[in-house]
Amino acid sequence: MKRIFLLGAATAMLAAAAPSAFAQSDDAVMKRLDQMQKMIEAQQKEIGSLKRALAKKGANLPAPEPVAQPAPPPPPAPPPVVETRLQQQDQKIDDLVAKFARQEDQRRLATQEASQASVTNGRLQIASADGRFSAALRGTLQYDVGYYMQGAHARALTTGQDFSSGSNFRRAQLGLQGKVFGDWSYYVNIDYGSGGSTGTETPGHIQQAYIEYDGLGPFIFRIGAHPPSTGLDDSYSASDQLLMERSAPGDITRNMAGGDGRDSIELLYVGDRLYGSLAYTGDKVQETTLLSDEQQALVGRIAYSPIVNSDWRWVVSLAGTDVFRPGDSNGTLASPRPFSMSNPPEVNVDDNSTKLVSVSDANVTDAWAWNLESAVTYRNFLAQGGYFKYGIDQRGVTTLRGQGFDGWYVEGSWVLSGESRGWSTANAAFTNPKPRVNFSPSNGGWGAFELAARYSTLDLNDNAGVVGGALPAGGVRGGEQRISTVGLNWYPNPVLKFTLQAQNVQASRIGTLGTTANANIGQNFNTIALRSQLAF
Repeated sequence: MKRIFLLGAATAMLAAAAPSAFAQSDDAVMKRLDQMQKMIEAQQKEIGSLKRALAKKGANLPAPEPVAQPAPPPPPAPPPVVETRLQQQDQKIDDLVAKFARQEDQRRLATQEASQASVTNGRLQIASADGRFSAALRGTLQYDVGYYMQGAHARALTTGQDFSSGSNFRRAQLGLQGKVFGDWSYYVNIDYGSGGSTGTETPGHIQQAYIEYDGLGPFIFRIGAHPPSTGLDDSYSASDQLLMERSAPGDITRNMAGGDGRDSIELLYVGDRLYGSLAYTGDKVQETTLLSDEQQALVGRIAYSPIVNSDWRWVVSLAGTDVFRPGDSNGTLASPRPFSMSNPPEVNVDDNSTKLVSVSDANVTDAWAWNLESAVTYRNFLAQGGYFKYGIDQRGVTTLRGQGFDGWYVEGSWVLSGESRGWSTANAAFTNPKPRVNFSPSNGGWGAFELAARYSTLDLNDNAGVVGGALPAGGVRGGEQRISTVGLNWYPNPVLKFTLQAQNVQASRIGTLGTTANANIGQNFNTIALRSQLAF
């Protein structure tokens, strides 16, 4: 019994003591947690201080690792009415985005097609922002004044008695050049000047009018009316020539199947060192003498520059012309096919268009020419020369051989002010020097000055015989012309050019003088001429 009592008392005592023990244990835990919390806060403060100290020293601290956030619970499904309104708002937003995209595309397209006007060296040009469309105004104005100093003996001649001194507009050209859709180009140029055949201004006529495809570069395809390249001398543009006119041998080749306004289809290869062209040509646009089947010819040229550097450029040019079918003179099946070659002295002021040397055949099977030319520039010096060979085969003549003629020239220039002549890749020919300092007396600028000279000879005789003797069988007395020219070119700026030149012309030819057959009908005389040029 006593044991039972003692056991119950102990149990009661333990039951009474248990809350107190548990209470003491909770207090200790809370105290311990409070201490740990304070330790963590102290460590965080210390870590912050260390980070700030490292930051002041420029140390790169790693970014704190992101703390994973619990995924938010899915939103409750909206009522059907709310869901419908949300869908409608989403559709409106999509429509606004699409509308904005369309407006942005239109704005971008308008920006690409927006024209940009500019003026470079006097040339007005309008081009789209992406360069795929352009239109540039082109112009060449050449006003010539010349005087022929003939002797009294010329009055007795039947040809060239009195060259008409005076003035004219050698060229008065206005044109438009540009591109469309990037790969297509065009050029339309109208000339109101006298041209090369007469010293009198003419109504406006086509000098060039063609379209070309450039998308297969360096190959170019061109069709229309334009002067195909018949040689190096011919490939100088009208405004870039050393003297007022091309050399007589080069000019006579040019007029056989090339020249201004020549109908042609041409394939070109245009590179910095290598240039090639092959053209099928017909008549000139303004041709009026042949009214039936047109002339047909092939004209080809290849030019290569073996040396090209900052001081030197050497170019070699080989060209050929084959008039394989001269034009008919009338509409009959057996129509004669005439062909002629002639050239005036290397100045075109004479209103009578007098030619001291000429060949004319009434009926021709074909006519041909080839030429080899070369030029070299060294800094501000240029030297150039070429040899030309021509031939005509008469039609229906079985007992006589073909006719053969030739010519050659040498020329050069020295830019006194130190500039160099440029290079045209498009033509494989040299261009005018550009003055370092344009003419401006107030700023001490005088432009560029160039001294130029040429000697040319053109021989249209073939088995001509001698003065006083009869013409041998099959012989041709077309005459021989030798011209010495010196000139001074002044370039006030890249647009203007003034040329003052003097010539000595020596022409020898056998023909009829009054009642005397087989006489010398040649003559010697001097010329002086001035050209004022505006070209852009």
